[in-house]
Amino acid sequence: MTDNNIFYKVFMSALQDKIPQRANLANAVTDILAIDKDAVYRRLRGEVAFSFAEMAVIARNMGISLDNIAGIENVQSKPIKMNISKQVNPTETDYEMFEGHVNLLKSIKDEPDTKIIGGGSLFPHYLYQDYENIMRFYMFRWNRGSSYGDARPFHKIIIPERLRTLQKETCLYAKHISSTVYIWDQLIFQRFAASVGYYAKLHLLSEEDVSLIKSDLIALLNDVEKLAAKGKHEETGKEARIFITDINFDSNYSCLESKNIKLTLFWVFSLNAIVSMDNEVFNETRAWMNAVQRFSTLISVSGEKIRAAFFDEQRKIIDTL
Repeated sequence: MTDNNIFYKVFMSALQDKIPQRANLANAVTDILAIDKDAVYRRLRGEVAFSFAEMAVIARNMGISLDNIAGIENVQSKPIKMNISKQVNPTETDYEMFEGHVNLLKSIKDEPDTKIIGGGSLFPHYLYQDYENIMRFYMFRWNRGSSYGDARPFHKIIIPERLRTLQKETCLYAKHISSTVYIWDQLIFQRFAASVGYYAKLHLLSEEDVSLIKSDLIALLNDVEKLAAKGKHEETGKEARIFITDINFDSNYSCLESKNIKLTLFWVFSLNAIVSMDNEVFNETRAWMNAVQRFSTLISVSGEKIRAAFFDEQRKIIDTL
């Protein structure tokens, strides 16, 4: 049995120990996750697995220690889960996975001392999902390369209303995190613009498509510049700092921390994530990003001259589209 299966089996056992009666357990989990009861029963029967985000929400509400579970069978285990979703044609299971992460963020939004530290060469998903055409471009790119996808053109990438709502809620609840740190590759906008330009040269994006993406890219840049100048989310007043680094990232990383949750996400294929709730994985990833941060340039609040130069350069890059 794999480490991940061991972790999941022990979690299910702990859940049943908390509330042995199946109907009462189903009612409790339904209330916690705010999903359809049939979806809960599918999970309890083992037809569909709880996502890690859902397990974190349940554990927090039921007083289950995920740290202890992770170490019960093997102190060297590193329970992880790879979430691959059909973003263009999401299934009910995909929606339940997205809802699990939204519910996780929602469950900790009023907690003090919550933290996110993330770094990479791609825009953080807690930011870019607010911009529909940037989201559509990531979906378009993923759709063309994925075995789940097809050769659908950009103008036919339509985000379902239910999914769009979940994307916006992800960004909304992320703004309630007490302290957020983003560490960005110096070339983050250049890489995105180059990717758009590549598909345009292949005639897979029309001039209208590029114009829509460019408009959202400018809006994102303007909003990020305001965020950097204020050093906090305007809507919630929660701290947000942006660092720029010359160190190349080989992937995007996020560490989400609250009183009872330590969640590490390794972003792959732009839209999907490898998820770990192992303490050692979290601590090593956070330590690495803290080290990168020390060699990075803060453009939030202080360093006005450097900040202005950075955003001026990004506007020149976007203008090339």
